[in-house]
Amino acid sequence: MTQPTVTITELDGALGVLPPSSGALYAVIGVSTAGTADTPATYARVRAVVAAFGSGPLVEAACHYIERYGRPVVCVKTGATTVGTASTIAISGAGTSVMTRDVAVVPTGDFEFVFLVVTAGTIGTAGITYKTSLDGGRTYGPITALGTAVNLTIAADSSPSGSAAPGIKIAFAAGTMLAGSTCSFRTTAPQYNAAELASALLALGNSVITWDIVHVTGACDATMFAAIDLKAAAWAAAGKYHAWVANARPMLITGETEAQYLAALVAIFGSLSTSYGALCAGTGKVISSVSGREYKQPISYVYAAREASVSQEIDTAAIDLGALPVSIRDANGNNDEHDESINPGLDDARFVALRTWEGVQGVYVNRPRIFSAAGSDFELMPHRRVMNLAHAALRRYFQRRLSKPVFVSATTGYVLEAEALEIESGARSAMAAAVLPTKASAIAFSLSRTDNLLSTKTMTGQARIVPLAYVETITLDLGFKNPTLAVQTA
Repeated sequence: MTQPTVTITELDGALGVLPPSSGALYAVIGVSTAGTADTPATYARVRAVVAAFGSGPLVEAACHYIERYGRPVVCVKTGATTVGTASTIAISGAGTSVMTRDVAVVPTGDFEFVFLVVTAGTIGTAGITYKTSLDGGRTYGPITALGTAVNLTIAADSSPSGSAAPGIKIAFAAGTMLAGSTCSFRTTAPQYNAAELASALLALGNSVITWDIVHVTGACDATMFAAIDLKAAAWAAAGKYHAWVANARPMLITGETEAQYLAALVAIFGSLSTSYGALCAGTGKVISSVSGREYKQPISYVYAAREASVSQEIDTAAIDLGALPVSIRDANGNNDEHDESINPGLDDARFVALRTWEGVQGVYVNRPRIFSAAGSDFELMPHRRVMNLAHAALRRYFQRRLSKPVFVSATTGYVLEAEALEIESGARSAMAAAVLPTKASAIAFSLSRTDNLLSTKTMTGQARIVPLAYVETITLDLGFKNPTLAVQTA
């Protein structure tokens, strides 16, 4: 029986709500002394990260971002097949006791270890005092009595939750120690292999957590580069649009020059390219958000965190963003890390590098370069990040168009003009909501009017973005003016 009634159909998608990537998180992948590998999880407090993962590159990078920018981070622990190593021990001082490192104790992080004798004495006899540093002597622990010990295992790194020990043990042969004598060496953290990195990236990509940029800690080589970029391309093909940041190895401590470092990196990465990620080069001294020490870290720690903290269209080389929390000078104000303003070359080789400005305090990003091939439209990180937004918005809009009926012309079989206009309007609205008015200059979308929809069931179109311009060179004229001459001429 027909009865009078009111029917209301609820519509969805009319508000142009942005896809989840608009509020995406920062992700960090790396080695740590605790935690479960390949298990992405989000943390918002330094203490929670330390409790879950102990210490290591993953912890340092994640905690830096949390403390510096007050935002949560997605952490993914990797396997660590490659054990930590240490450089040759360096001894200074005239004491007769020989100090050696116990190679059975494996380093857990990137440290610049120094053992400094404060009070002289004889090994095995009480009286010797010492202090140690994990950051090259920039900060020391308390003066401590050695007692009658003939070896020393460095205690757990001071941190809010007591992170794991740095994995350093030294032994003292019979003899004497003089005040001021030191032993020192550098350590490197354990490292994942390519398979372990790929496994962690796969876990992150399969996670339901929404994230934008992933920072892969550790020294990236050509194999690691390929593994990261392969996953980035697979994510994009699956409709997940992300950017990545990694860091090439640091300069060798055996006197490698700037020119030798550049040549070595070009030899490793010169034939590689990507439109998805940035490869940093060089190191800087960063205050640890875990221990408070000033560790030498890859510059990706500060660059990736800064990139993730700003809107997608921002060029992180802008001075107005403020100086990065990193030092590339020694205690006397002399450069002891790479400065692109003093030793240019890394930027030309497509690496992200740090620089200083004459008359401006602090350290800044030189250019947020994508490690892209010559001629690529994806030269700067904002290009990739803004494109990701538009890509996600278009995909989301057209997914909702799939399997919906489309009217075609009775004479040509092509899409009716009214239908085409409606589809174009929706696509433009989706793109505009994602990138206009602040992230791009303009957008355009046009739908093909000659697709044989009845036979191929395939619709085609063209979407375009007019990007923002990023001025990198300004040329001005400056001179004197004599007002009297100007009056006489008139």
